[in-house]
Amino acid sequence: MAGHARTRTVPPLRWVTLSFLVVAAFPPLSVHAMDTVDFQQAVSRALRGNPFLAAAGFDYAAGAQDARTARGYFLPGLTFEHRFVRTNLPAEAFSLTLNQGKLTAEDFQDVNNFNNPAPRNDFITTFTLEQPLFVPGVYLGYKMAEAEAEAKRLEFSRAKEDTVYRVLAAYLDVRTAKAYVAVAEQELSDAREHQRLAEAAESAGTGLSSDVLRAKVSVAASEGGMVTASNRLEIAQRGLGVAMGQEEPLPVDVSGPPPEFPDPGTLEALQAATGKRSDLRAVSVRVENARKNEMLRKSEYLPTVGLLGAYQLDAEDGPLEVDHRSWKVGVGLKWNLFDGLRRESGVSKAAAERRKAQEYYRGERDRAVFQVTQAYLGIREARRRVEIARATVASAQEGVRQIRARYENHLGRMIDVLDAQAALNQVRADAVTAENDLRQAQARLMYVSGTLLSWAEPSEEETR
Repeated sequence: MAGHARTRTVPPLRWVTLSFLVVAAFPPLSVHAMDTVDFQQAVSRALRGNPFLAAAGFDYAAGAQDARTARGYFLPGLTFEHRFVRTNLPAEAFSLTLNQGKLTAEDFQDVNNFNNPAPRNDFITTFTLEQPLFVPGVYLGYKMAEAEAEAKRLEFSRAKEDTVYRVLAAYLDVRTAKAYVAVAEQELSDAREHQRLAEAAESAGTGLSSDVLRAKVSVAASEGGMVTASNRLEIAQRGLGVAMGQEEPLPVDVSGPPPEFPDPGTLEALQAATGKRSDLRAVSVRVENARKNEMLRKSEYLPTVGLLGAYQLDAEDGPLEVDHRSWKVGVGLKWNLFDGLRRESGVSKAAAERRKAQEYYRGERDRAVFQVTQAYLGIREARRRVEIARATVASAQEGVRQIRARYENHLGRMIDVLDAQAALNQVRADAVTAENDLRQAQARLMYVSGTLLSWAEPSEEETR
């Protein structure tokens, strides 16, 4: 009896191994509580911390500064220059003497004063003012820079929408993964119940040991499914953390009900709404910029007119001991009459780029309409699949109940119970997949139609 008791207290080796595997598969939770967010919190944090969105914001800021730089060409340019010159070159020495106001009548008494002058110093300080009066390229360049800044602003708005879409997809993935875990837990619970029934029947002498073995195999398979579902949940939670822009990809859990999507409306209205998508509007702006670039190239046939003013100080002994002050003002006209046909080539290139931009916009617009149509039809298909999956789950549950009752009444076989349970497990997973596909399709429809950002963050509508 003592040996018998000792045998009962020491678990068999296979159970020790199984316990070790379960502990390895389900490690203890971290001492740090997992971060939990609802959908609005996830979106708000992503709009503040997503690095790709931040990069798009800096790109927009750089474009705005380019527009300011181009606007600066309308304003006068003022430069300061200071030079020191020492020379005995006849023409320059005479010029320096003249600029310093030190040319005298004695200088003309001997020609050697001009042919072989003594070395002369000059500290030259110059202030130069240039003001464009008629430069078509400056105006067109400013308008193009301003339009490009607007295009980048629109791209920044689309980047926000892209970030929200990624967060929403990751958020739904976490909810779906949690649903898979729930399905796996139910599957494991059912498998253990079947094992209990098989063991009870064997103990009563009405069951077979092979039924017990089959039930144990089913339990082991369900435990493996539980490991897979738990791993999928952690991956989804870490994916949500990445979408939110966390500096460390720690897992983030979700709370609250799933987001309620609005009624999509008619397909025609959604197709028409694609014209308001920020990325398409950015492409449209660049089409207009391509037209302005063609005008810019043609403006090279026109002259340019500018105002020039200069104020100069000349000193022989030091920059602070000014000998003479002089100034000049003038208006200049510059007209490029022939440049080897480079302007003609530039105009032809700009025209080709304009046509390229127009075709690219048409292609992007058609693709957006197709994406909306595809997503709209996807919702219709997903809804039907959800209805079928729900009905199938109800039928499979009833089938398992009836077959289990037959087995408990010694009228059925364990293999039939396990087969019915396997079918139920599959349709439960299919139902979760169908629910997720429906929500993902609804999210994608809003994203491709350009209405996702205003729905998720109404305050962001002002930036579009």
